[in-house]
Amino acid sequence: MKKITLLVALIVGLYGLEAQTVDKFTETMTKTLKDMDTVKTADGMMGFANKFERIALAEKTQWLPFYYSALCRTTASYMYNDATKYDAILDVAEKHLNIADSLSPTNSEILVVKSMILGGRIMVDPMSRGQLYGMQSMMMLQKAMTTDPTNPRAYYIMGQSLFYTPPQFGGGQESGCAMTQTAKELYATFQPKSPIHPNWGEDQVDELLKQCPSTSTDTETKTPENE
Repeated sequence: MKKITLLVALIVGLYGLEAQTVDKFTETMTKTLKDMDTVKTADGMMGFANKFERIALAEKTQWLPFYYSALCRTTASYMYNDATKYDAILDVAEKHLNIADSLSPTNSEILVVKSMILGGRIMVDPMSRGQLYGMQSMMMLQKAMTTDPTNPRAYYIMGQSLFYTPPQFGGGQESGCAMTQTAKELYATFQPKSPIHPNWGEDQVDELLKQCPSTSTDTETKTPENE
């Protein structure tokens, strides 16, 4: 009887320890994500990429810190105005995203960041890389939409890409704005799986929509002029 009691106590103790570990992970991630929202510079974003990397190395079975490390690095590459830095930053982002992919396969959120990495590589040399990486990036976004049609970030990044792609290459403001509007509508109902799951992009969608032609149908009432 004593052996059974000891075994039960051991199981309960291990369960409690595991719960504490999960709670600590969630607490650390929540705080880091909250602090990250205040970052305005590329160097600052790289600093948070390193913070997420340290969390990832401590929690090697969790895909989210690897994902956020990759996202921060990819975002930083877009913020830097130095093409000589892009590939080195994106190489590390891709490495971490591949780990996230191995932990959470066929994940729409991961596919979106894969597309962003490809878009970042285009910036190194648009003339030589644009066609290949642009096509791969669009295919990645289409896969993200198919994997999860309710993911607004897939539509946002697609809309952004179309918005800045000339019409002769399949883009243009009209198609870009329509896709971005779809993203806005999806954000209205989107609920992340937890407080630490991806929930970014809505503010950027609002900013992009400000550049779109107004769809208002309001008309002014005009008073005829006396002749």
